[in-house]
Amino acid sequence: MTTIVEIRATDPLMSAVYALRREVFVIEQGVPEELEVDENDKVAAHLAALSDDHVIGTLRIVRHERTAKVGRMAVSAHSRKKGIGRELMEFAAAAASRDGAQEIILAAQFTAREFYRRLGYIEEGAVFDDAGISHVMMRKKLRP
Repeated sequence: MTTIVEIRATDPLMSAVYALRREVFVIEQGVPEELEVDENDKVAAHLAALSDDHVIGTLRIVRHERTAKVGRMAVSAHSRKKGIGRELMEFAAAAASRDGAQEIILAAQFTAREFYRRLGYIEEGAVFDDAGISHVMMRKKLRP
């Protein structure tokens, strides 16, 4: 059973969130460590998917007026393909909508764009490089 909680940068769970992000982005994907944590982490709402009190998934939401930007989505290797990413994204959309956002944007890793399409996100713009990984911007309207 998975529980999703919303936390802030000062929450004690953040050390486990950062550890998971380091495992996925730095170790697995080769993102330079100095790029993984940035200033947005201080102001973001962070979601943590918990199983037996262990962080198995995470993402962050940064608000920009009526737009919520989702980023740093990571699921532990042993928890992938079990719906954790979908649960995190659905929770994020509900939280963003509740907080007044009209849309969500995200920079999807090119290999994950089909996952986001299934959740209603639409690609826009050209493919671009971020930390050595191909990405594409995607958008989903939350309200008319």
